[in-house]
Amino acid sequence: TTWKTDISLDGAITITSDGPAFPVYVIDRAGPKEVLTALKELTGPMPLPPLWAVGYHQCRYSYFPEAQVREIAGKFRELKMPASVIWFDIDYMDGYRVFTFDKQRFPDVAKLNAVLGAMGWKRIWMIDPGIKAEEGYWVHDELVSKNLEVKTASGQTFKGPVWPGMCVFPDYTMPEAREWWAGLYKDFMAVGIDGVWNDMNEPAVFDTPTKTMPVDNQHRGGMYQSGPGAPEQMVTPGPHARFHNVYGLLMAQATFEGIARVNPTKRPFVLTRAGYLGSHRYAATWTGDNSATWLDLEQSVPMALSLGLSGQPFAGPDIGGFNGNGPNTTATSRGEHFARWFGVGTLMPFARGHTAKGNIQKEPWSFGEEFAASNRRALERRARLVPYLYTLFREASVTGVPVMRPVFFADPK
Repeated sequence: TTWKTDISLDGAITITSDGPAFPVYVIDRAGPKEVLTALKELTGPMPLPPLWAVGYHQCRYSYFPEAQVREIAGKFRELKMPASVIWFDIDYMDGYRVFTFDKQRFPDVAKLNAVLGAMGWKRIWMIDPGIKAEEGYWVHDELVSKNLEVKTASGQTFKGPVWPGMCVFPDYTMPEAREWWAGLYKDFMAVGIDGVWNDMNEPAVFDTPTKTMPVDNQHRGGMYQSGPGAPEQMVTPGPHARFHNVYGLLMAQATFEGIARVNPTKRPFVLTRAGYLGSHRYAATWTGDNSATWLDLEQSVPMALSLGLSGQPFAGPDIGGFNGNGPNTTATSRGEHFARWFGVGTLMPFARGHTAKGNIQKEPWSFGEEFAASNRRALERRARLVPYLYTLFREASVTGVPVMRPVFFADPK
């Protein structure tokens, strides 16, 4: 069910949904691997990602201006620390308007991407669903003129505040909206962008009690196909309460299909924050805005394992912790904490360092030479393991068995 659901594990397992009666699937097969294969048969396979996506990714909120991006990218190469991908968070945009670039901070995006490419970097840039509600901004004007935006219960254009201020939101339940959204990536990818990060796509809406759009907002639906060769089905109109949990999946699907159309000979890469059963067909995911604590480091392991057991093989945490700077005692304790994060995180299927605005620098060399040496070894180990990991990704795409597996998979008895 896509409706809001409560699962109680107090004695019996009780599942209660806000929506209508829902089907229950019971998978009964010989062992845990076979169960995951059956789940794959129900939900579809994960496409094989590009090889570079299995390397290490470096990110923060945000690297800007262009000079800082060049500095960070060059430092990895200077210190001979293996890394494949550098990321661009929202501060590259002109006033947080999606599909635009800040001409002061990033005066020549195509040239920057070419320079990074020559250094061996792939480049991933963020696109959110919130579109600034501003007449004259071409993305907004296209969306509204085509009548493809989410509506209120009374049929008006819904507006809610996100990074750019008041925003409108594509209704991804509509095939026309997904087709329009996919088409936006042609010019965007043409400046040397390799992959796309879909963030804030629960969708996040500031200054509301639920931090998302009202549950009585209206989606209009239409014909839906979950992938090439899948049967088409009619999605009837309904409230946001019904579609909230699949909003991120539908956005990721439209993004994936748009990128695939632009570069038909390349495997797309999309990262999505929000997902649902089946979103593995279009995007990797991460465990959200964690914190630089020992508890969050510990919990990242069962979270990544559980995502794999739930049909999403390509997952991992923000390495180093997104919120905060680490244990607030000494620089040494922070270095030890970060190095432990690094040692664990670089063994996850999705391995990306990331931290929030206002935090200290959290690159592998940021805590002194002792910890830089340890982190370099972790990156070298990741690089050596890429052929092995890619073999596991291939197995996941064929069988549905996750890349990262609980130890009991080795001996279910």
